[in-house]
Amino acid sequence: MLLTKLHIPSLGKNLIPRLNLFNKLSEGLNRKLILISAPAGFGKTTLISDWINQYKILTAWVSLDKGDSDPVEFLRYIITSIQTISSEFGQSAMLLLKSPDKPNYKSITNLLLNDMLQIKQNVLLVLDDFHLTDTSDITKIIADLLERLPDNIHIVISTRSDPALLLARLRSQHQLVELRSSDLGFSVNDIYVLFNKKLKIGLSIDDAYSLENKTEGWIAGLQLTALSIQGRKDVSGFIQNLKGNNRYIMDYLIEEVLKIQLDDIKEFLLQTSILERFSASLCNAILNRDDSQIIIEKLENNNLFIIPLDSDRNWYRYHHLFADLLKQRLLLKDKTLVENLHKKAAKGFEDNEMYDLAIEHNLVIKDYVGSIQLLEKVVEKMWKNGLHSAISSYGELIPQDVIKYNPEFCLYYSWILINNGEIQKAEPLLTFAQKITNNKIRDKKTDKQEVENYIKLQGKIAVAFAHLNSNLQKPDITLDYCQIAFQKLPKEDTLWQGWTWNSKGIAELNKGNTKEGIDALIIAIEFAKKSGNLYLISSATSSLSFRESIFGQYKSSYKRCSDLLAFMKEKGYLEIAKAEWTYAGIFTRMSVTECLWADFDKALESVETAYKLCKNENNITQKIIALLAYSYILHAHEDKTGAVNKLNELEGVLKQFKISPYIITTYVGWKIYLLIEASQLEKANDFAKECGLEINGTISYQNDHSYLNFARLLIVQYQFDEATTILSKVFTLASAGGRTDMLVQVEILYAILNIMSGFQEKAISNLIAAMEYAADEDLLNYFLFDLITTNKILEDVYKIHATTKTKIPKTFIDKLKSAINKKQKRVKNYTNFELSDRELETLKLIGQNLTNLEIANKLFVSVNTVKTHLKNIFLKLDVNCRSKAVTKAKQAQLM
Repeated sequence: MLLTKLHIPSLGKNLIPRLNLFNKLSEGLNRKLILISAPAGFGKTTLISDWINQYKILTAWVSLDKGDSDPVEFLRYIITSIQTISSEFGQSAMLLLKSPDKPNYKSITNLLLNDMLQIKQNVLLVLDDFHLTDTSDITKIIADLLERLPDNIHIVISTRSDPALLLARLRSQHQLVELRSSDLGFSVNDIYVLFNKKLKIGLSIDDAYSLENKTEGWIAGLQLTALSIQGRKDVSGFIQNLKGNNRYIMDYLIEEVLKIQLDDIKEFLLQTSILERFSASLCNAILNRDDSQIIIEKLENNNLFIIPLDSDRNWYRYHHLFADLLKQRLLLKDKTLVENLHKKAAKGFEDNEMYDLAIEHNLVIKDYVGSIQLLEKVVEKMWKNGLHSAISSYGELIPQDVIKYNPEFCLYYSWILINNGEIQKAEPLLTFAQKITNNKIRDKKTDKQEVENYIKLQGKIAVAFAHLNSNLQKPDITLDYCQIAFQKLPKEDTLWQGWTWNSKGIAELNKGNTKEGIDALIIAIEFAKKSGNLYLISSATSSLSFRESIFGQYKSSYKRCSDLLAFMKEKGYLEIAKAEWTYAGIFTRMSVTECLWADFDKALESVETAYKLCKNENNITQKIIALLAYSYILHAHEDKTGAVNKLNELEGVLKQFKISPYIITTYVGWKIYLLIEASQLEKANDFAKECGLEINGTISYQNDHSYLNFARLLIVQYQFDEATTILSKVFTLASAGGRTDMLVQVEILYAILNIMSGFQEKAISNLIAAMEYAADEDLLNYFLFDLITTNKILEDVYKIHATTKTKIPKTFIDKLKSAINKKQKRVKNYTNFELSDRELETLKLIGQNLTNLEIANKLFVSVNTVKTHLKNIFLKLDVNCRSKAVTKAKQAQLM
């Protein structure tokens, strides 16, 4: 990271006071955005710097360049600049940016906005030369920030062209201050002051009017004019000879400026113009001289468009327009010289370990071999730091014939391509990498240390192949590559070992080897934690908890998820889990388990978090699973209308996308249940038929959820024999797979069937069997669905449990009685105030004087959820502030 880019540019000696513009800029301190949009040479940067200096405004500054078009790099500079004001700012976001997968920028902006809320001062965030980085991703990031920017944070964008933001909307909302070239150009009075009072050049008022007319107040043109006429006797004549548009005038003036320079200075200006930034030592190395510091000081003293980039004046750059004009003349002069200068510049930046700048100079002269050789030194670090857009850009710029001879770049570029779904493009690159690495190991000229390094690289390439084939759902090939990786990788390489075990775990599970798959994922998590790679930790944990939940191991699955959140909280990552959509699955699984345990308030919070995380994302699978869970939990929460609404929303998504059979069967079963409950049996029958459900149909793991509630539909229509046939098949299948949750539901439906058939003793036996299956995992909610029917025999079940030996623990019976009692009453918790469990927990934490953020962290919810709880508490207690709520709660003995 170049810290010089965070330095507010120093001001020159000949500034013209621009009070009218300062006043307009100051209006922006009550708006979200200040946009300064004008062509090069209109003094945008100088104006902002002078205003900040004059008014002592607290500022985070970023001078952008082409290298910042990678969104990760762009965000890092923004975060680092604001950290100069608030050191705690953006720490979670910085962690999220370091990922082998493409970060979710919406999640990152959410984190940044939360952190901005903790900044109490008025802060200006200046993005200078924004046009150099104005990509779609970066524009979305800025748009997202502007949408919800706190009142005390203001963004300044300095650019040559308008960014693709919703400027009209910002104008209509009175959240935009704009300055354009017509505002920035010097007036006749400004020109007169500059030439006569600042530069001591005799200029008549008529000449000032003439210059204003010819240049349209263009500041760069005026500065060049001043440089050109210094020492001339006929100032008026020179000004009258200026003709044409600004482009022509600028070409003419640059020639005039160069004419009056000593040859030594002229050559220095032309040859250093290729550098985006330069220091005296770098110029000495490139130009084979030792007096660069003296020349730089002369240029600065003579106001020759040179800008210091740090307070120590070690690094400089030319004004962009001036540099462009110099570069054009250099190209016209000697193209061979230009190529040699770029080569020397690349070497100079490489020696200073500024590899990105070195690569850029190589790319200018199409030295792709030199570029790839430099990339080999830094590509792994770039990958680990999340600079995937930059790696992809290099991959697109450099010909494949060059890339394929660099196995290390092939490896990391391929990994990014795999995660972007471009597997066909990635596979040949990995094949090239594998072939070259094998040849290097066999080559007798390769020394021992290099051989060891290539063997490690072989292992990493094998991991990438495993990752690729895992995405293609080819478990056998995946496992073959995992075996190669285990042989080649050292045990201490925890990151790559972790990815290998992760691929192995998923492959084993896809082959049906449950124990081997779960064991492998547990090892993957251990390696992931040692490596500190958050994405790997989360990915392996999510895969493992998902599989455990499928097999009814809810307690273990829930513990995986809660342990992950506890780990993230301990490491300071918790805000990431609340912002990144990839954690939606974690919260969805937790919500379903909490619902099964009859902790409905907690379940609702968890599923709301999951839903918000994936609501606007492209991962349709996660969105549908979250919607299913949401509908299920709202129903359990007695919000039947909300449950139907969420199912309708889910169906809107299903119409557009193809979804896995496992999710479809859950949806079909749940819709049948809701239609039965709404007494829409005809619709339920039509829907079942439409979904291909038949009494003698084939039942498998992919459709057993559908058939379970199809059996329920048959029961309520008194088709007991047909229902028994289906339940028998589902029971056999669930027994073979060890799926206790399905066994619980089958036994409950058997109980309902037997109650309706008049076989009460059999029904009691069914309920006892259901409870025995459910006890280990505390699956309470299944017993709450059909209380209208089963309540008649529950007392008999309790009596039998009390007098006869069963496998049902007393604790389970107690929990079930409590859950049924809450469902039947569903009112007046904690006196007449009707506070929910979660609202009471929030109230107690308020009593400890915790902030909203601290309460959110304690309860593993979002800050918005805490605010909702507070609003409900205030309403129910009839108070308007925290202190009154605590006082009233204590009086009512709620805390």
